[in-house]
Amino acid sequence: MILYNEIRILLVEDDEDDYILFKDYLSDIKLGKYVLTWASTYEKGVEMLRKRDHDIYFFDYMLGKHTGLDLIKECLMNGVDAPIILLTGLGNRETDIAAMELGAADYLMKSDLEAEKLERSIRYSIEQVKSLKKLKSSEEKFRSIFENSHDVIYLADSTGKIYEINKAGERLFGYTHEEFLQLNAAELYENKLERLKFLEAINRTGTYSNFEVTLKHKNGNSRYCSLTANVQKVDEDGTVYYQGIIHDLTRRKKIELDLQIAEKLAVSGRVARTLAHEVRNPLTNINLSVEQLEEYIKEEDYITYFEIIKRNSKRINDLLTELMEQSKPAELTSTRIPVQTILDKTVALAKDRAALKNILIETEFTGDNELIEGDEAKLTMALLNIIINAIEAVDEHKGIIKLRSHCKDKKCLITIEDNGCGICKEDLNKIFEPYFTAKSNGMGLGLSTTHNIIHSHKGNIEVESEQGKGTRFHIHLDLV
Repeated sequence: MILYNEIRILLVEDDEDDYILFKDYLSDIKLGKYVLTWASTYEKGVEMLRKRDHDIYFFDYMLGKHTGLDLIKECLMNGVDAPIILLTGLGNRETDIAAMELGAADYLMKSDLEAEKLERSIRYSIEQVKSLKKLKSSEEKFRSIFENSHDVIYLADSTGKIYEINKAGERLFGYTHEEFLQLNAAELYENKLERLKFLEAINRTGTYSNFEVTLKHKNGNSRYCSLTANVQKVDEDGTVYYQGIIHDLTRRKKIELDLQIAEKLAVSGRVARTLAHEVRNPLTNINLSVEQLEEYIKEEDYITYFEIIKRNSKRINDLLTELMEQSKPAELTSTRIPVQTILDKTVALAKDRAALKNILIETEFTGDNELIEGDEAKLTMALLNIIINAIEAVDEHKGIIKLRSHCKDKKCLITIEDNGCGICKEDLNKIFEPYFTAKSNGMGLGLSTTHNIIHSHKGNIEVESEQGKGTRFHIHLDLV
């Protein structure tokens, strides 16, 4: 049996005889020390309970024009979390149920009251409230973990209905909590077959860890995620519930892709330098031989052939030079340049080419006075490469290219969007790789150069595209 040093009791009872009887019952209890306070009216009881100075409360059911239920409501309004026991002279099941629904710990008949029953009710009620407080504290702790987790935690059933999801889900996917509860989980999957594969695995084993899947943000952007889930419970009607954790891999995947591109650029640079060295040596010999032949052969008929050889030798040399330049890390001549200046120059350089296809370039710039630390010529080239690709991707007379900038909190976001043919999913992760191109006459170095320049400025570039609808590039740069 648990012993208490001192238990402070408030009794709200308008009958003095009942108060005296209650006091006598307390004095007959051998274990524990009890300090009794008596409030003879409803109003005094309200005044005392608002102080929250007691460990347990006893309320008579009939208190003039008020009842003990009214006092229980007062306790709820005033944040009293100690146990409450209702006393009544007549047994009434409806009153018992009402008291329990309001939060009373027990319900005692005055006619049945005795020291042993009173002691047991006090002890059980206090222990019950202590247990409830521990449970509430535990729930609050786990609720805090649930809400403050950086990973998405959710509960859903086999049909895809979402029952609960934490705030990380709102941040990752852009939906509000209310929207999630109306959403089917299948709508988050970019590829519906991946969801079927996941459900098949989890239903077979009861759990599944680190299932990599591509999910969708509310705005349509892809999110690369790792999904871990387990079967939480099965209802009597056979409904299966899943509890899962979604870890966002988008940033890691982006870093991995950037590293792969950087490694390929470094390898291609070494290949380009080796190729240039190996080709230029025989090319030099060819040029020297042609010059020598020109000294000996003066006939008009051969001059044309000499010119063809020299012209193509120069073309090969120029291609080697371009190859070398494109594969080298961008060397920057840094100055402080207004964002507006770079964007205006880029549009001016693209204007004539857009006019030839009767393409509209729309601009929306904010932050005229914001500055970027960087190489003006190279940043202009990086943006121009994207716009030229957009011009080539859109239809003549129908093409629209939107160039927007938004500057806030020392960050600048530049967006270049077109309504062209788009890029297929298979090619989307390859477009920044050196020498990758979908053009019949392209070298595949334009976007590779753009990626190189943006990363040399400690920036970031992302691309979204849908075939038949267009492409959108996002360039993130730091402001001075």
